[in-house]
Amino acid sequence: MQLIDGGCSGAEEDCDNEGTDGERMLLARNRRTMECEAWVTRRKADILFYSIVQGMSCRRIAAGTATLLGLACVACAVAFVVPPSAWNIRRSVALESSAQFATSSSWLMCPSPQACGKQQMQAWRTPPATLAAGIGANLESLPGVAKQAYDSVAQHWKSAPPSFKGQQVTLGSIAAFMRDVLFSDPFGTGVQVPYVDFRAGGEKVVAITQRQVAFLAANALMGNSIPIGDGLSEALRRCSGKGNPDTIYSLLSLLAILSRELVGGSQGSMIIGATPAANDNKWVQRLQDKTMAHPTVCQEIGAGSNPSCGKPDFMAGGAYGQAMVDIAGEVVGGGSQLCGLANSQDESLVQFYAEVLAFAFFVGSGHPKMLPVPMVFLGTRVYLSAISGESTSTGGPTCGKISASNWLNNNIQAAKIQVPLNGQTVTVAASAFVAVASKSSAAYGHCPIGQLMNNNCDIQRRHLMNDIALWYRAFEPEMYPEVVRQAIPGVIKSVGTGPWGAGVWFGDSQQYFLAVWLATSLLSSGATLDYYVYDHFCENPGNQCFVLGSQGCAACVAKAGIQTINSGRCGSAGVQDMIAEFTGKPALALFNALKNVGAPPAQVFDLLKAEAAKVGSMLQPPPYFPPPMAKGGQQAGRSGSGAPAILPIRPGAVGQPRPPVPAVGGGAPSGGGAPAAAVAAAAAAAAAQA
Repeated sequence: MQLIDGGCSGAEEDCDNEGTDGERMLLARNRRTMECEAWVTRRKADILFYSIVQGMSCRRIAAGTATLLGLACVACAVAFVVPPSAWNIRRSVALESSAQFATSSSWLMCPSPQACGKQQMQAWRTPPATLAAGIGANLESLPGVAKQAYDSVAQHWKSAPPSFKGQQVTLGSIAAFMRDVLFSDPFGTGVQVPYVDFRAGGEKVVAITQRQVAFLAANALMGNSIPIGDGLSEALRRCSGKGNPDTIYSLLSLLAILSRELVGGSQGSMIIGATPAANDNKWVQRLQDKTMAHPTVCQEIGAGSNPSCGKPDFMAGGAYGQAMVDIAGEVVGGGSQLCGLANSQDESLVQFYAEVLAFAFFVGSGHPKMLPVPMVFLGTRVYLSAISGESTSTGGPTCGKISASNWLNNNIQAAKIQVPLNGQTVTVAASAFVAVASKSSAAYGHCPIGQLMNNNCDIQRRHLMNDIALWYRAFEPEMYPEVVRQAIPGVIKSVGTGPWGAGVWFGDSQQYFLAVWLATSLLSSGATLDYYVYDHFCENPGNQCFVLGSQGCAACVAKAGIQTINSGRCGSAGVQDMIAEFTGKPALALFNALKNVGAPPAQVFDLLKAEAAKVGSMLQPPPYFPPPMAKGGQQAGRSGSGAPAILPIRPGAVGQPRPPVPAVGGGAPSGGGAPAAAVAAAAAAAAAQA
């Protein structure tokens, strides 16, 4: 093999100049990322190790006469002679390569829009191939998690192995897949891994294959990480240390299904994660040009019910081209810190969408290390069963429930779609996961929870512009780096959501339906809204019944059985009345109507229906908003950090306990919410942040 490394070049005679393809694959990538001396030392060590495990001959040790004893001696020599620095170079170095090199290796990373292919290269603390040799035949242990937590999972798995497509998936088959993945060097970077830290702020992209996701998961489960640490390994230690097994089930289920799908060394389809630029308020310019696109309403009332629209439940996944909305806070996974299911959507979703959980690997800063919001993931799927927006369908106090038997998702998204990525065409699953936060009505502190739950507080109606900006920023392709701008609309044909904004942040469900419908209609992609209505969503159950009006609100409230929700607040107009009134009308008309909507006790839909005759005159020009000011007095934009404006912390978000919901009687709430002066001040503050 010929070694060329900057100013250091020369010929090394390895295996009598007859290195195997496996050696070349393991060693020949990214030579320029290390000093020549360190590279040569590491190269020799890797060849020796590769020879031991695969039974190959190398450096005259096995010139037809090598014995097991000889191989054992070589292993000892590697362990005691090769310096530790050769196995574990604890520093990160910049990869001086191009995006063309990265995509030719089936991955693409962009630390910023102008730096695609200039990601860091982080050295694994232990060469992944070393881990492969230590995996037991039946996955007897996982060094990356607490023993007690794993033992409970392993015992359950062994006693009743789940099936996928009619075949049981045992721990032994997962162990074999993990060994294969760790040996295969799917990134083609040897003992290093390409790296981008999403928590560093700004527009970023990581596009990797399913096999590479499995590689990251296998390393984390086996206790392997990088010098700066990673969010996935941290979560496994933190969560299993508390005795919580959910993250273990999630990652093992990912590996179980991929072990059946990625046959013959297949890389599988791609998963693309990306963060957008900072809010620039360009959505305002589209109010005069866009019209309201007809949304799809999907009702799920009662346990075991199916969506009335004929599409799968948005949280369960499976709808072709649908983006699943994670009702998020400041970080993906919220207050549970990636540790398990909770009585809230954001905290639970990451356990079912295991690829999103695995992407926590790409967080090397912050405490805890969790992915930022907003963020889009293209090609993600649900690996565990079962989760649904109708929480009575899965039972129990949490949002979703890991099935006691056959917990692998046999209805996993199988449809694929080809999309452009940085000048190439890649294949992704035809689904997406988008984490996006709303404003928090409860965070203003102007109105009791019981009033908020009944859409009876004026403050719930005074942060419209913030909410549109937040939604638009998460879904508008032009907010993302150019390399993924075509991929986003290529995958996302519709946006599936439940009561975004009206969950445990206690917004007005009627106001929020109109806000997300309006914001979706402004998107350049043409994506439409799939709005799911539940009687018992796992967050703020019963409140969404109010969007049905006289068309079913009272029956929905009765079905929900939540005493704090008062059916006397149902009102007359329902979601279908609003669709009939505003579909095809200028977006500006709905914006002006919502911006000036009156205060409770009347519901939002009733107030707008009463003004229906004036819709044609509600075309006053939208307000002008200069781009928000970033730190240092610079206007935020693509040249800035891309960091989002500070939002009120979501109840249950990192470091914030979920506030207790006070007991409220079933009687009709009284009063109109917060005092007028307080509402005006809060509205002014909200407008200033928009």
